[in-house]
Amino acid sequence: MKFYLFRHGQTDWNNEKRIQGHSNIPLNEEGRAQALKLRDVISSLSLDIIYSSDLDRAFETATISSQGLNIEIVKEKRLREASFGKAEGMLLADIIKEFGEDSWQRFMKLDRDHLDACFPEGETRRSSIERMRSVIDEVISSGKYQRVGISTHGGVVRNLLGSYLMDSDPGGVFDIPIPNCVVYELEFNEGIFKVTGPIMK
Repeated sequence: MKFYLFRHGQTDWNNEKRIQGHSNIPLNEEGRAQALKLRDVISSLSLDIIYSSDLDRAFETATISSQGLNIEIVKEKRLREASFGKAEGMLLADIIKEFGEDSWQRFMKLDRDHLDACFPEGETRRSSIERMRSVIDEVISSGKYQRVGISTHGGVVRNLLGSYLMDSDPGGVFDIPIPNCVVYELEFNEGIFKVTGPIMK
């Protein structure tokens, strides 16, 4: 069974380096163009279904990239980006100034020692991994599909894929690039998850 996780297209807040989290920011024109280009990849994957974050930027990316392909899209709130709490809506430079460079680095570092890093009133990496994994586990348990698209967000894609890589290498520290509309493959076979990609940058 294979999952194809892709990040939404560009938004104005991405351009500004402003942290979005749960804020419902739409795609900009460049983001829509990226989603349209992503259709070339999506059309080659023979997806049975796409599960999408309920936030507009992810759902619009799923809709544009699957246009004309007759693929059902299901909104799923658990696929949202992590909540950044008091840091949400702030420019990255201001977050570093307000909370410190170390806080940002801890939040971004993909290893087991930083699973509970978060910003004030925000969500931990551990929490976002648990809710993302719950969706993956439920889809696997249903036995309905073999090739599943997941339209979601950069932070939670990094967290989720990093968590599977940590399972196989508990002491590892991982770097997972997440440009807009990147695609990663997550293969599940006999209880083992394998991460490959990116398919598209």
